[in-house]
Amino acid sequence: MNIFLRKKTDRSQPNRRDFLIQSTCASLGITSVVNTIAQLKLVGSAAAQGAGDYKALICFFHHGGNDANNLLIPAGGASTARSHYTTGRGVLSIPDTAFDFTPTGAQAYFGHSGQVTSRITPQNGGAYDHPGLTNYTQNNMALHPLAFPMARMFEDGDLAFVANVGTLVGTQAVTRANFNTLPLAAKPPQLFSHSDQQVQWQSSLPDQPFTRGWGGKVADLLAPTHGPGDLSLSVSLAGVNSFQVAGNEPAYFMSSAGTVNPLSGFGTAYVDALRSTGLQPDYSNPGSVPGGKYNPLTALAAGADPLVDTNYRHTAAGWRLRAIEQIMAMQHASLFDTEYLDSGTNARVTEGLVGNALAITAGTTAGTSTLDAHFTNWFPTGLFNPQVPDIANQLKVVARMIAGRSALSNTRQIFFVQLGGHDTHTSQTQGNNTQGHQGLVNQAARAIRAFKDAMDAIGMWDNVLMFSASDFNRTFTPNKNDATGGSDHGWGGHSWVAGGAVKGRNIYGYFPNLTVNGGIDCTGNRGRWIPTTATDQFYAPIAKWFGCSDGQIAQILPNFTRFQADLSPATLQSKNLDFINFA
Repeated sequence: MNIFLRKKTDRSQPNRRDFLIQSTCASLGITSVVNTIAQLKLVGSAAAQGAGDYKALICFFHHGGNDANNLLIPAGGASTARSHYTTGRGVLSIPDTAFDFTPTGAQAYFGHSGQVTSRITPQNGGAYDHPGLTNYTQNNMALHPLAFPMARMFEDGDLAFVANVGTLVGTQAVTRANFNTLPLAAKPPQLFSHSDQQVQWQSSLPDQPFTRGWGGKVADLLAPTHGPGDLSLSVSLAGVNSFQVAGNEPAYFMSSAGTVNPLSGFGTAYVDALRSTGLQPDYSNPGSVPGGKYNPLTALAAGADPLVDTNYRHTAAGWRLRAIEQIMAMQHASLFDTEYLDSGTNARVTEGLVGNALAITAGTTAGTSTLDAHFTNWFPTGLFNPQVPDIANQLKVVARMIAGRSALSNTRQIFFVQLGGHDTHTSQTQGNNTQGHQGLVNQAARAIRAFKDAMDAIGMWDNVLMFSASDFNRTFTPNKNDATGGSDHGWGGHSWVAGGAVKGRNIYGYFPNLTVNGGIDCTGNRGRWIPTTATDQFYAPIAKWFGCSDGQIAQILPNFTRFQADLSPATLQSKNLDFINFA
């Protein structure tokens, strides 16, 4: 069970955590800040200009179980895979003619006019065909028609797919023949349960009790060398998640609005209280103050006038902020007092640093940023309401944090964004572009492409890597044969990976054998594919690109060697998982 996602919490009796948070917030007037910020520390004070060794990792989670069967699709009428697709998908199938179309009105795509196509031509030919099924797809593939922006990224070499990925234990091979007789320990527990599979995808340890997410483990291991600042490497734009649960580096939670709430009563960005709002407080009372910081205790320790030669203005706001920050900086004999103040100090440090990072891309008009155009380009007026949906705003905040990296000290950052609504049991295809699965595809594809354009604009595409995950795939066969039909919980599905280091325009892993009631349909006749690539195998190259050593990867993904020996080029090529250029 994920201890961060309890369904019910008894708040009838106060506890120590509630007391600390509520009382500190009340005394300092920072409820909105501490609610999301005081749980950790995010980023430090100064980093070298330019990209340098900076890398950002973004987990894009399709919450609810994305129907990947309708994201990466066999195209053309001649292949066996296409025949299996048309027959097995039934009412959920997308006709081959739909892959070539002319968008009109609000459905228009930025920079494209006339007919467009979501067909793709993988450069690695049929190397991804399921073992034993030579020429199964005839290398004739397409993405969902509304994933056209992703299809263009694929064709441009900026995006790749890893086919039929899923949770596996790895102690024994799972086949259709032995699925029902294998011991429970040889299969991931609660295979078709949302909550269990979300945790397993985000930890990659289905056979162990959950303690940390694999992203959290990465943050713990890399923080000493890549996060020398005050705060955590991990940032979530979608609330609490298992992926970023860590031992020492708990995630910092932001909203998709891209705003930071400072302490109230001190003017916008503390202009009424501070002489230089660009400086941040250092509560450790250092002997010499680091660049970009000020020490609230400097004048007090010297016995001088507490407002002379300090960063505080000689105003009522300056007096109040000085008093609050000096209390925060003082040492306390009581651990209770220390913990009490930590909520406020962490909140103050965090909102200042993050506020500075976001300020780098703040626009001249309230509520805008210099990166807005890349997102409004891909979300024309009249398509969605609001015009730019939440998933795009989440990625916009990620883009702004990366653009503002010069105000931060971490050379590694791990982001988590999430698009919900994928539990499409009913009315999966609703005949329009904003609802059902096609609406989700439309949102995701446009947001991903807008983020890519934003990274290109600031020269950071080579320094980011974004990958997808989801609870599970969905059943290949529909649960009804009319317009109300949907799909149910499946198993192995297709993930995508994008970034400058990705060897794009390829499909990696192995495309599933789409034979219903046979082949790799694990049981029954619904088309629940047994994965041919474990999540461990998908994540390990990503962790290596991010800077983890082989020894660290063994700690992050202890089951990895159950599936393959190592991450050498020869091994990755033999598994068709050589999807990252580590150079």
